[in-house]
Amino acid sequence: ENTPKDGTRRYVVSSIFLHECFRKLTADSDEQFFFITGSEVEGIHVLDQWAEFAHQRRSRMGVVADMPATHNLLIKLEQFGHKFLAHFHSHPGRGPDATHPSGTDEDFQRRLEKGGHLALMAIFSRDGYVRFVRLDKNFELEIYGEGVENYAPGVYRLKNID
Repeated sequence: ENTPKDGTRRYVVSSIFLHECFRKLTADSDEQFFFITGSEVEGIHVLDQWAEFAHQRRSRMGVVADMPATHNLLIKLEQFGHKFLAHFHSHPGRGPDATHPSGTDEDFQRRLEKGGHLALMAIFSRDGYVRFVRLDKNFELEIYGEGVENYAPGVYRLKNID
């Protein structure tokens, strides 16, 4: 992917979309995982569409994507001129500490960044916290709309999730 002139990757996501993703990611007790795509407007990546694929395994403690399914999805995104902008998944715990990336999460993100991908990682807890991560810390995120509060750098709390 092309890096912006100043090197900072910029993303924007709707508060409504984050709430919809939360509901989808926490619909049952097993971890869930999907990719995110969207448009690019004046150098800003708009996270606004999930792209689902089959999983090899899902449990309360982890999720493993089906490799052929992810490859087919990435080919489809390329065919339509869309970029792989982010990957969202859930963790089993509650509170902001439950959103820290695991070693597996960091390894996946490291491989993406080393390969030049601009994908941003987001991890959702069961009670509405979400952490956005790039290991190179080279990103800015804007949340459009209401219903999400900034808890700490890169960590947000979804309000009114009941």
